[in-house]
Amino acid sequence: MKKKIAITGGIGSGKSTVLHILGEMGYPIFSCDEIYREIIDAPEYIQKISAAFPECIKEGKIDRKLLSNIVFENCETLAKLNAIAHPLIMQRLLEKMDNCASEKVFAEVPLLFEGNYENLFDKVIVIYRNKDKRIESVVNRDQISSGSVKKRISTQFDYDDEKNKNLLKNCNVIFIENEGDLPSLKNIIKNLEL
Repeated sequence: MKKKIAITGGIGSGKSTVLHILGEMGYPIFSCDEIYREIIDAPEYIQKISAAFPECIKEGKIDRKLLSNIVFENCETLAKLNAIAHPLIMQRLLEKMDNCASEKVFAEVPLLFEGNYENLFDKVIVIYRNKDKRIESVVNRDQISSGSVKKRISTQFDYDDEKNKNLLKNCNVIFIENEGDLPSLKNIIKNLEL
């Protein structure tokens, strides 16, 4: 029986790195971010964004930077975008996972718990990393200010919150601490019992 396994964690935690390691191990891998890049130019999606955020449409295309700046300024606008994008992304992701012949298939799902999608997967791998390291990583990767990164972190699921820790106890979750170097992380992933 096929196992669908989600990889999640806060921004800058190392989700993409873990997904890449699993891909190197021969598993089929998918990413919600990649799927978003597939749908962003779809007429259906542009139409929905145009209705919700008309100022973000430039010459018939979505101005991603402007959209990002708008939605990360305000929880309500972020929720509005997520309500448009997430169902489309998750539908396409699950179709791709279901069409894989492999017994185990992995997907990077950044906003898994925020969207209440955890029950769509047989298992969840949560990548956990120190907040300062996450901020530093994203500042270097995306060339944005630490204030912008902190703002994005504040909109995400807080894995340190006691209420959220209780929620995670009821899910089929494996925690991975990503506090070392790449060889250490690879070793942890290779020794996982999935």
